[in-house]
Amino acid sequence: MSINQHQFEQLTEMGISLWQHRDSQNKTLETHSQSYLDIDLKNLAKQQLFNDILLATGLSIGEINQQGDHLDLGLFNWYFTDKSSPVKIQWLEQQLITPAIAEISKSPTLKKQLWQLLSRQAQ
Repeated sequence: MSINQHQFEQLTEMGISLWQHRDSQNKTLETHSQSYLDIDLKNLAKQQLFNDILLATGLSIGEINQQGDHLDLGLFNWYFTDKSSPVKIQWLEQQLITPAIAEISKSPTLKKQLWQLLSRQAQ
């Protein structure tokens, strides 16, 4: 079950810690074996799709922390894979893994996958 930012803040204020069930398989190792692109938040902020995603998730550019190879969006981290990686969108253990925004914006299929995944996580 996933929660939105408002629910997370309410639970945190009540002193309720959040935990997550982990599979017997270690999926984290799979995600870190991929190579990730370095992030340039200034360039991302100029792209309409990125701004639309922020708007849809209820975030502003000021709430995002750039962490070298990923963006920290509070409830999840967003990693961008390089072109040599398989082109797909994944959600593993509060980590969103996607191709670069430029690649997503060129592909209606990737856009659809991303919107569906984000809408499922927001529920």
